[in-house]
Amino acid sequence: LKIWWRKRVINQIVMDGYIGKDLELKTTQSLKKYVSFTICQNRYSKIQKCYVGEWHHAVAWNKVAEDLVAKVHKGLKVILAGEQRTRSFIDKNGNKVAYEYIWVNSFDVLTSQNEVSTKAIPQNSNQANDEEPEADRTIVEANKKDKLAEEPFGSQKEVQLTDADLPF
Repeated sequence: LKIWWRKRVINQIVMDGYIGKDLELKTTQSLKKYVSFTICQNRYSKIQKCYVGEWHHAVAWNKVAEDLVAKVHKGLKVILAGEQRTRSFIDKNGNKVAYEYIWVNSFDVLTSQNEVSTKAIPQNSNQANDEEPEADRTIVEANKKDKLAEEPFGSQKEVQLTDADLPF
């Protein structure tokens, strides 16, 4: 008797950084709430001999998205936990575009002890038990044009990298 085991891939990412813009809660045509945003990490560049901002895309759905919009604003330092994902689509010029992003499952607001906040921001972590909406899990050929309208990163421009951006 042979037993077949499924291999399970662990895909977890934890990242801290600064929120790049004020968050806006959006709703898909299937009434699922989401927020897409960017987070900036400072990293040291050996080539430039200084710290440079490295931007990452992130998206959160349902309850986590609502909590992020309510508790987070531009410039606030947060820690995000979730999965790294890639979304590919064809843009209006016929080019294949791929975005890597963080599917946020939980977050926490990071503040320094010296910072005086005028807003009461709870420091507890927000966990998501929400599953990815079925309509957003797979893209059917017939619905590709409709899905582009719901694409959280569809309006982003493609980033051009130079040799100076590479860490090696």
